[in-house]
Amino acid sequence: MPQNPTTTPDRAATVASVITELKAVLDYELPELTEQSKIFEELGLDSTGVFELMMRLEEALDIEFDTDSLEMGHFETVGTLTDFVLGESGS
Repeated sequence: MPQNPTTTPDRAATVASVITELKAVLDYELPELTEQSKIFEELGLDSTGVFELMMRLEEALDIEFDTDSLEMGHFETVGTLTDFVLGESGS
């Protein structure tokens, strides 16, 4: 039996959510973002932004993150953050 797609988002949808929420948190005109976009180096996200981003992603994707498992490496690129989100959602 197939799983409910709302509880197991596919990678493209998760990347889109990460990008949407990053744009909302940073609140300035961003270049076109890809999975290779570097979150801190290129986009300038700071520690306050990380907290807001994670809260927005939890709400948008209806999941709860284990903050104890968060590492700076998860925020290297849009792709690494997507990997973390998918891992937390069980996908």
